[in-house]
Amino acid sequence: MRRKSHIVAIATFIVSMLLLVSCKTETALDKFSLSCGQSLTLREGDTDVIEVVQGGAYTIETGNDNVLCIKDANNITVKAVKVGSSLLTVTAETGEKIECTIVVEKSAAQKDFQLFSNPRIENWKENTVYVDKTIGMQVTYEHDTDVTGYYVPGNTTLGYYFIETGEYCRLSALTDFRSKGIFEGGIVAIGNANSDTHYYVCECVEVVKVHADKAWVIATMNAHADVRIVIDLY
Repeated sequence: MRRKSHIVAIATFIVSMLLLVSCKTETALDKFSLSCGQSLTLREGDTDVIEVVQGGAYTIETGNDNVLCIKDANNITVKAVKVGSSLLTVTAETGEKIECTIVVEKSAAQKDFQLFSNPRIENWKENTVYVDKTIGMQVTYEHDTDVTGYYVPGNTTLGYYFIETGEYCRLSALTDFRSKGIFEGGIVAIGNANSDTHYYVCECVEVVKVHADKAWVIATMNAHADVRIVIDLY
């Protein structure tokens, strides 16, 4: 009888330990999470760090190249590359997966398109170029041409040149920029005196405001940050 009780006690202990291990495993999985939750929003060019809250090894995978994710121990450094969204999938060594949607918005410079009157260009160069305050800058306004100088009826090309360095930015579209709207045929050319020119086809060129002989223009591109210009109308 005593031997039987001893066997029952041992069996009960083994079952208890199995339940305990099972509970610990579930608890560990419950703690597997990301410090950012299920979503993270960054502005283009910004960097953030996501902590992976769990003790074991893991792998990461992103859905596209809108973001760059680098794993370092229990941290994932996220670099916002371009506007859009990407799904980050983190897989624990147990096989459990966690997903986080990373949304990349326009940069601060792109968002804060202030409506003061100074003619200027944003996102051509690192800093905003104030056209009427920049020494050595030449501004052109050409009708019926594109950025390469070819004759295109109805097109208007805006040109901005640094005379000393030869750097320039040109924007053309099928509009005279005198009325609000979204216009087709947009091309941006950015180059220098060494003929190193990059051409960007615009998704659209939008005139968002016209007031007091000035226009506020946004040229949207896939391969470059939006070029935003306040121009004098001629």
